[in-house]
Amino acid sequence: MRRWRAILGTLPVAWTALIVSVAVATTADLNQAGMAAYQRGDFETAERLFRRAIAESPRDPLFHYHRGAALTQLGRWTEAVQEYETVLRLGADPALTEAARTGLASVRPLTRPSPIRRPDRDEASIPLFRAHGGWAADVLLNDERRAKFLIDTGASISVLSPELAKLLRIEPDAGAPTLKLHTLAGTISAPLATIPSVTVGGFEATAVKAVIFNPGSGLDGILGNTFLDRYQVTVDSARGRLVLRTR
Repeated sequence: MRRWRAILGTLPVAWTALIVSVAVATTADLNQAGMAAYQRGDFETAERLFRRAIAESPRDPLFHYHRGAALTQLGRWTEAVQEYETVLRLGADPALTEAARTGLASVRPLTRPSPIRRPDRDEASIPLFRAHGGWAADVLLNDERRAKFLIDTGASISVLSPELAKLLRIEPDAGAPTLKLHTLAGTISAPLATIPSVTVGGFEATAVKAVIFNPGSGLDGILGNTFLDRYQVTVDSARGRLVLRTR
């Protein structure tokens, strides 16, 4: 993953203020504009520009690689895997091929569903409490420690506090990328890790992907879609309940 960052990191600082307009015409222009957007952390614009470059020149592996890098940062991991695989299929030069293999190895585990231990019932209703302007719930991690996690159905990945990660002896995944995440406080970078077990209301998922980062005062983490999308989820604000149903 460091190699693809090195490729994208070669963009001159003076270009980070580049404004993309309809005047952009060539694939080289689209690629350079996408690199500038990536450099300033605007991954959505970068992805869109790389996609346009691919439409104009679908057999150029560099454009596919750059789009894969942008998709990785956006949490669109299945699409990122497809782009990295396309780079390998097109027969890129050795450096780009190695970078694509590294990117593929880092995001492919994120596309695999976490194993789920089926509960003894089809539905659970979990009490919620207010926290940081949203709703939080009590969760059980690794069958040993209870924690308070914010429920965020819009978060592509869960979050685990550094303090709790240390207590649970959870280390960043070897060789995994450091992800850039967009939050209300701005863009942050955090290492990827795996929580062996997350249980909410008797519903347990194992090997849940998360980033290690401070979720905010009074919280131990954020429950995102690396857990929630295993179930049918309803946040009942009127009753202050989180309802989980088996799929």
